[in-house]
Amino acid sequence: MKIKSLKLKNFRNYPFLEFSLEDGPTIFYGDNAQGKTNILEAAYISGTTKSHRGTKDRDVIKFGEEEAHIESVIEKNGLDYKIDIHLKKTVPKVLPSISSL
Repeated sequence: MKIKSLKLKNFRNYPFLEFSLEDGPTIFYGDNAQGKTNILEAAYISGTTKSHRGTKDRDVIKFGEEEAHIESVIEKNGLDYKIDIHLKKTVPKVLPSISSL
């Protein structure tokens, strides 16, 4: 399985972030507290529906916002799939939407 793209909205410190990943290794680098681990957490949530940090869903929503959105496109067995997760402060988690592209 390979992550092809990731789009975040109101997730942790990101009001909006969208990027694609190329084949091969990817390195995230930057100063401390810039959001590198937040990107990895979003990818982990896409695959498992929960945070590796053991936090509640509402804790990953950007401060001052009511909901967050994670959209990822993955490739598995030569097919592309879109995983769409909406997290809301006031509503329990709903299973993600997964569709083939």
